[in-house]
Amino acid sequence: MINFYVEKLKEKLQNHTYRQITNTDCISATSLKRNRKKLISFACNDYFGHSQNKKVKKAAIKAIKKFGVGARASRFISGNNSLYEKLEKKIAKAKLTKDALVFSSGYLGSIGVIPALVGKDDLIVADKLIHSSFLDAAKLSTAKLLRYEHNDIDHAKQILRQNRSAFSKCIIITENVFSMDGDLGKITNLLQLAIENDAHLVSDAAHDLFINVPIAHERHIQMGTMSKGVGCLGGYVAGTKDIIDYLRNYSKSLIYTTALPPSVLASAITSLDLIKKKSPGKIALENANYFFDCFEEKCDPVIRKIILLSQPQSAIVPLIIGDDRKVVEIAKKIEQEGFLISAIRSPTVPKGTARLRLTFSSQHDKKDIEKLVEVLADNLLKI
Repeated sequence: MINFYVEKLKEKLQNHTYRQITNTDCISATSLKRNRKKLISFACNDYFGHSQNKKVKKAAIKAIKKFGVGARASRFISGNNSLYEKLEKKIAKAKLTKDALVFSSGYLGSIGVIPALVGKDDLIVADKLIHSSFLDAAKLSTAKLLRYEHNDIDHAKQILRQNRSAFSKCIIITENVFSMDGDLGKITNLLQLAIENDAHLVSDAAHDLFINVPIAHERHIQMGTMSKGVGCLGGYVAGTKDIIDYLRNYSKSLIYTTALPPSVLASAITSLDLIKKKSPGKIALENANYFFDCFEEKCDPVIRKIILLSQPQSAIVPLIIGDDRKVVEIAKKIEQEGFLISAIRSPTVPKGTARLRLTFSSQHDKKDIEKLVEVLADNLLKI
């Protein structure tokens, strides 16, 4: 049997999809150290630099001194530190909902919420580009999963028209910001479909910049993570009091998981306060657009046409290369010149759409963005 695993690894090596974990130490909000070399990161999801914010770190240290380093049990035993209540109230307020529930990670949120909402007699209608955690959640639920073409409202409407009546409950799943393309989900249109079809809309705001928050509705269940813009750890779901109370009682990944450490809860609370006060999401989006403008100006027109770069809608900017081997080679060359960017390959994205995925922070310096454009323009000419 061991030969099977060895051969599967060989396949990945040959297909240029083999993954390795590299030691990476954070130095500042936008820089890190890898193999003793300092790099400017355009690969992190810490969109506001809050993982390195002095006030956020101070809150974590204070909580450790007061409560210790671990939660010691699940939330339903003795791990429900009083900071949980404060954090969930802040999340609900930020999402304009009545209540919220925090999980120990975004992945645990997905596999806890979806199977609790629907089962074998129910229907899930989901965008083709939803996160892998939601696909796993759909399988765990045993509900019928039907997927519509990305952001195609007419296709989603057609699926619902042809199938909704055959099932008991129904949820529609999309994302506020799609993690690989950086484009926005059509929340308003899908919510209307949910209302018309006696369904609930579940939207994932993991890569949200906390700007343009959708108007709350009883049919809209909002999910997300605190490991990206908030700069900490944990997942959340926000909605009506009845829905959240139901999930509190039926989400297995909440019930049977050790609670988050108090330091994480405290740092997330402080981070959310800073986000509300300063609205750094607008700056992160401005930096993504600044990159776009510089790239349009300095990159060869032929290259621009090949990679089909479009105006950023979020802090995520993909440069579609297509070939798995080439995208890895370019990322390595970029790293040699002092920048870290992500090389995204299949199966994370469809085969033939391998890409360089750039993520922009509110803390990025304009000069670093300009230098990155120069390095990219030079290396993309060689593909």
